[in-house]
Parts: sequence; structure tokens; C-alpha cells
Amino acid sequence: MKTLNQIYRYTADCHFSDEDWQRVLEYCRKRFKGGKIHKALYPKADSTYRQFRKWIETGFGAGDMVSYGNTMGIVSSSTPASIVLAAYCDYEGNLIVNDMEVLEPQRLQALEEPRITELRKLVFEKGLDFQVRTGKFNKIYTPQKYFYATIEYPNSDEVGVGMYLESDNSNHHFLAYLYGNKLQMDCWIDSNYTPLRQATEADIKRLHAATSKNGLSYNERVHQFIKTPQKGKNNVYWYLNDRFELVMDRDNGAKKHQERWDAGNYILDFTEGLLFMKEVKKMRGKA
Repeated sequence: MKTLNQIYRYTADCHFSDEDWQRVLEYCRKRFKGGKIHKALYPKADSTYRQFRKWIETGFGAGDMVSYGNTMGIVSSSTPASIVLAAYCDYEGNLIVNDMEVLEPQRLQALEEPRITELRKLVFEKGLDFQVRTGKFNKIYTPQKYFYATIEYPNSDEVGVGMYLESDNSNHHFLAYLYGNKLQMDCWIDSNYTPLRQATEADIKRLHAATSKNGLSYNERVHQFIKTPQKGKNNVYWYLNDRFELVMDRDNGAKKHQERWDAGNYILDFTEGLLFMKEVKKMRGKA
């Protein structure tokens, strides 16, 4: 079966009759509950709905890793007329990043799992990331610490999103990481040489919705997800006043409490508050 991104690539390369195009749209509505695909502006080949469904079931799509005789490669585009590889290995095992039309498409076979990892590693080590929607390579994305990143797992429309900390090769350390309904905190994720990508606003909101559901919110002052105080229940906290004194208050849901929270001047632990007061006074020469 194909992902929505692979269908996007196929339909961007193929021309359909009006009747067949409506059937393609209906298929996507039923399977993906929507999905933005558009008629090809510069089609490379013609396709019927029947050919489209055959490709869905048994064909190769953009991003699929395949073997071709003794070598292997990554599919760039696939139409009823041709299959083009975006990169392939020569007989010495070197990765060649260049479009190559497959002369005998019937010889293509799905790559076995151990060789898939091998090919992903070759691409990863070149600092490249294959984009299924464009059928092209981009430079690999390396996020800054505390930035958000996603992992788009191959052959899946499910995207993992997390707040990035550091990397060790293709193992990535996240302060928080969400995949499906599973939220993990302060964890290492093995991407199996799948590149990180920049998170969208929707991805970031999805992550924070999950942390909020678990009673956590991100505190930028300490760069940590901490337990969210319950508003309106007279919870005790401490803050620094305009004379840099540590003051206790109770959160009753008023605006001033939220403003202190947003400013990072909302401390749940008294000892932490004393240390914070000391550091602030030291920085301002008042210690």
C-alpha cells in the first residue's frame, strides 16, 4: 500500500481523464479522510484509474528502496510509462545521486530489510534527505538545541515530533517525543538513519497538546517540562518582586499569576526560589 505523499507524487506525474480523476479523489477521501492532491500541471505520462489502483497494490512509489540486479536504489518517480531512480549504488557499493530511468522495470524487486538499512545509511552519511513529494534530495536538517523536529518514518503517514536536544549519529535525544499516542520524556530515539525534519506549527501544537494532557507544560527559564499548576485551587508558589525579594503567593486564576508564569517568574519549589533569587541578585550586583 502507498502513503499519501507517494500518491501525491504519482498523481503529480500522471494525466487522468476527468472521470478517472474523480475516482482517484474519491479513493483518497475514503482512505485518508481527505488529502490535498491536485491535477498534474506537467504530466510525464497518462494513467487510468485502473492503472492507479494496480500501482497502489503492487507498484513501486517515490521513496521505495528497490533492488535492480546486483545493485539497489531509491525510486524518484513511477508512472505507467516508466520508473526513475533518484539514486543508486554502483557495483562497488558507492552511492550515485543521479536520475536513472530503469530500462527493465519488471526486474525491480523490493529491497530486503538489512539492505534497506545499508542504503539509508549511505544516504544519511552523504548528508542528504529524500523528499517523497518532490522526488528529490535536500540537505539533511540539523536542528538547534530546544528546537522542534520530526521523524517521518518510511512507508507510513505517521510522523513523530519532539523537542530536540542532541544527536549521536542517527540516535536522537529529545526532551519530549510523541509518536502516535505514545509520549516519552527525556528519551533517546533511534531513527534508523531516517533524517530529522523541521516541525510544522501543527506538529508543535500536537506535541504540546499531548504534554498538556499529561499535566506538563514547558518552562523556558529552566528548559524543562514541569507539572502544570492547577489554576483556581489556591496553589502555593513563589516569585521575585520588584525589590528581588522571594514572595509567596497563591494562584487563584487571576491574570497576574499567568503573567508571572509566562515570564518564568513562577517557582513551585522554595529552595529553587532561593537559588534563583541569589542568581538574579548576583547578576544585578545586589548580592
